[in-house]
Amino acid sequence: MTIAIHVSGRHVPIAAAVERRIETRLAKLARVLPKIMEARVVLSRERYRQVAEITLRAKGRTLHAEASAPDVHAAVDLAMEHLDQQVRRRKERITERKPRPSRPDPKRALTEGTAGEAVSEDGPALTVRRLPAKPMSVDEALLQMAVGRQSLLIFTNATTRVVNVLRRRPDGRLELVEPAG
Repeated sequence: MTIAIHVSGRHVPIAAAVERRIETRLAKLARVLPKIMEARVVLSRERYRQVAEITLRAKGRTLHAEASAPDVHAAVDLAMEHLDQQVRRRKERITERKPRPSRPDPKRALTEGTAGEAVSEDGPALTVRRLPAKPMSVDEALLQMAVGRQSLLIFTNATTRVVNVLRRRPDGRLELVEPAG
């Protein structure tokens, strides 16, 4: 995404070197916060000092910085430093938010499920594995077991719409487990 950069001057001629400096500094800011849509830079002269005002319009936020110095380049650099601090604070706030749960990768979910252990008072620890039950026919399940090296495949039978289990027995043969009733 390109940033629309508008540079204007009040009683100040704008040199090409100043515009290049502004563009390179804004490109660095755009790497940190990539959703910057527009940048407005106003350069002005007040008596013996140069003033640089920079306003960034990003998605959901407008950032503004103003700095003055005896030199135009120094004023732009100071204003960019202020903006850089604001952009980094904004980025930190975005990344520190509670992350959204990510969607599981369907290929990864077939080979590995989520496991958790629960300890009961009377007996040994119980390991709980949650595996997705993908709808497929028995033939597709047989192909899936032939391709992969997993020992257990839980699927929803496409014709009966009942959860079935296909497991590899210790002797290497496959066994289909269907619920009775």
